[in-house]
Amino acid sequence: MLRRFLAQLLQTSRARAPQRADGATLREQFDALLQADDCEGALALAAQAAAREPAAFEAQLLLGRAHQKLHAPEPALACFEAARRLRDSDAEFYDFRGSLYQELGRLAEAFADYERALALRRDFPLAAFHRGMARLLSADFAHGWEGYELRRLNAGPIPGAAGIERWDGAPLAGRALFVAREQGLGDEIMFASLLPQLIAQAAHCLIECEPRLVTLFRRSFPSATVFASPPGGGLPPGIAPQPDLVTEAGSVARFLRRSAGDFPRHQGYLRADPVQVALWRERLDRLGPGPKVALSWTGGVRKTRRSLRSLALEELLPVLRTPGVRFISLQYTPEARAELDALEARHGIRIEHWPDVIADLDQTAALLCALELTVSVCTSLVHLGGALGRPVWVMAPLSPEWRYGLAGEAMPWYPSVRLFRQVEYRRWQPVVAAVAAALGARAASRGGS
Repeated sequence: MLRRFLAQLLQTSRARAPQRADGATLREQFDALLQADDCEGALALAAQAAAREPAAFEAQLLLGRAHQKLHAPEPALACFEAARRLRDSDAEFYDFRGSLYQELGRLAEAFADYERALALRRDFPLAAFHRGMARLLSADFAHGWEGYELRRLNAGPIPGAAGIERWDGAPLAGRALFVAREQGLGDEIMFASLLPQLIAQAAHCLIECEPRLVTLFRRSFPSATVFASPPGGGLPPGIAPQPDLVTEAGSVARFLRRSAGDFPRHQGYLRADPVQVALWRERLDRLGPGPKVALSWTGGVRKTRRSLRSLALEELLPVLRTPGVRFISLQYTPEARAELDALEARHGIRIEHWPDVIADLDQTAALLCALELTVSVCTSLVHLGGALGRPVWVMAPLSPEWRYGLAGEAMPWYPSVRLFRQVEYRRWQPVVAAVAAALGARAASRGGS
């Protein structure tokens, strides 16, 4: 997972940084609380340290970092400014503040801070990685992938691929390529958009994937060898043909997606089971007339910015009250059933929810192909719908993950996806209003996407 890579990069950056005696114990305790996902405890610890010694750089820096983790930008910036006045030559400070500016959509200031951090400490992989992510967010793919590769800095060899040459972008004719999975489900689906080109170029492709994706990937890439990750990852014993080259899925884009023009205008590269799609259309027809629309309102966990990516279900009432539309919940979180029941009790709006379908990605894919539209926050459902070529409307935060870009309605990875973006930090109401208006117009016309 990318979080593990980031933690490794942070450890590497700390190990290479000039050591300072002040605040060492405080930093260790603070980092341990963040690692345990106790952001409130980290805030309390830093606040106590700042109260004891307001002029301590480390206390102000960590207090700002705790506020940042809790997505409270105003106090975070105030603490960072207090830290800067105490010491303006600390590389890690500029990396922290740069990531906060990026979260606020202030990309020019973020770039300035990342560059300052790297000027102060040339060997600072975490700041270089963050700069790479910001470049990808701003669609500077030619330079962004270089920073993205730093996620591999401490990753070690690909499991099961010892002694196999790493692919460097050279021609693949006559050679077998092993594409190893990495990171999360959405990443696997997104980077699978590169597989058709690899399959066309190589003598053979061996594709590792998350077990839930095996059936879908085998149907979609029938000429490749698709296999589920064995325990520990890597190649299963006895698989044939043996690969000549190996690459992580996330490292392919640096060769094949160097500019916006390199992204194909595909109509979907994953294929749902047509029999199941037909059965789902029959089941949906039994719900009554009107467009059937999938819905997801919560994405990620706290460490992956859930509070910035998600809405309360009741915030979507302007959308849910669209005349004639019937909604199907594809929300995977354990609380979804209770939230839907509460919505129906308070507002009389019934939303279908089939957890067994959500747990089976091949069934989810078939259902998405039978539905007219998906409306979702940033989550793996967006990737699945876009990879199937289905219309997906995404409610995106002010500064989303790099793959969504920073501006515009289009998402380069998926031509069928349309973005509805925040223009103010954490303010969803205009986004919901825009989605409701667009859905109302679509329902009235039953026209295009």
